[in-house]
Amino acid sequence: MLRKITRLENLCRFAFVLPLFTLALGLGCDNRHYDERLKMEVQQLDSDLMNRWATSGVVVLNTQPNGPAHKAALETGELISHIIVEYPIENSGDFNSAMKKALEEDNNFVLYLKDKPPIRIALRRRGDKAGLTVEGNGTVRIKQIQPGTPAANADIQVGDTVEKIVDERNIYSLADYKETVGKLSKHNFIFRTSELIGVKIAAVTALGELGDARAIEPLVELFKDSTEFSLRKAAISSLQRLVELSVLNDLFQEFQRADVNQLPADSLQANQLESASILGLLTVDRAENTVTLEVPFGTQFRHKSEALYQKINEGQLAELAQQYIQIQVEPEQEIRRACLAILGILKPVSAIDDLVVVLENTTEIPGIRFQAGLALSQIGEPAVDALIAAFETEDTSTKDIAASALGGIGGAKARDQLINALDTADEPAIRLTLVDAIAKIGDAPSIRALERQRERYQQDPDSGIRIFLDELFRNLDQKSM
Repeated sequence: MLRKITRLENLCRFAFVLPLFTLALGLGCDNRHYDERLKMEVQQLDSDLMNRWATSGVVVLNTQPNGPAHKAALETGELISHIIVEYPIENSGDFNSAMKKALEEDNNFVLYLKDKPPIRIALRRRGDKAGLTVEGNGTVRIKQIQPGTPAANADIQVGDTVEKIVDERNIYSLADYKETVGKLSKHNFIFRTSELIGVKIAAVTALGELGDARAIEPLVELFKDSTEFSLRKAAISSLQRLVELSVLNDLFQEFQRADVNQLPADSLQANQLESASILGLLTVDRAENTVTLEVPFGTQFRHKSEALYQKINEGQLAELAQQYIQIQVEPEQEIRRACLAILGILKPVSAIDDLVVVLENTTEIPGIRFQAGLALSQIGEPAVDALIAAFETEDTSTKDIAASALGGIGGAKARDQLINALDTADEPAIRLTLVDAIAKIGDAPSIRALERQRERYQQDPDSGIRIFLDELFRNLDQKSM
């Protein structure tokens, strides 16, 4: 009897992921094998992928309809990583035979005892003793445990009832597969199939690197439908990169209109150049006053930036990210963090209330709450009223993050709120945050408010606020010289 104990989630339905996925398979017919008994064809996993992702096994190429493999629901693209055989134990002879067979390959086996979790017995080297003897016919029990052996260090006691021994054999190559299936042909065995996670993550990451608008739909689908955290994380990270790329459209349209891959650096916006350089899309040479698009992604992206910008701004990704920033909806903090970053880039006003909920959630981790505040700061003036209301809560962390966000936004309304709060706040930590936020705004009313605070702490030179203000005004004096 053949059956399968896990199944592959097939990312490869996406047409432009297929070329990457096919790298998982070796080249040529020599690495293929048709299993006549199971009516399926398998293929060797490419050695480069084995080394890169510590993945091993053989890949199912196809199964014959109504054959054993087909009936066991094995599917094209699945990676067979283990062949597992179970030996039922009816007497001491069964036990000794099963233990010998299991140990001959990899010096370990899994022992199943009644009313206990499975126990793996592993020997250091071939020829060592497991340390177990049994007795009985029909019902087989542990008779003796030899001190100093692996059995003596496990949760095994004399009198425990033995149910079966399980032999899990790793499949590293096509040769392993053929040899193991041949040896176990008289026994019932099962396949353990594992996902080509490394390959799929590489494919998902590549979709983000390409900067192509066509990648958005499959990435969104994968993120929403997959139950595998590593794939969901890769998908949302690729979506975040696509969002980051989309805001560089104006910069790359300069190259596209000129139909060149190099432009003078002083003709382009410095902040966009910095972002594109961080993303690895171009190189800035200030000495030569040139900006050169990197090959291949930078040179290709100038042709794709407009389509990506239009697709991103349809609003689908902002809505998606907004759904997954609440801890009650998305338990994985890395995914919540990426969604918050997407909202900070896209700046949807519709997300303000949800972002405030995250900011004020005292059960959320501090870094996520800060990220929510940063996103509100990036949205800017439309978020000022919500941040002022958040600052009025009693929670110190909420006050701290809201004040910092208001300082990042600036403007008269945010500034006046911060100055008024500084005049009445008692907690030193909050006062320091308020001083820093007001300093970020840096206009004339802000400087006057900070001067008043400096005078207030004239007699307290060791105060953190006084030290901060002294440094601030020292820098201002140097700039004015």
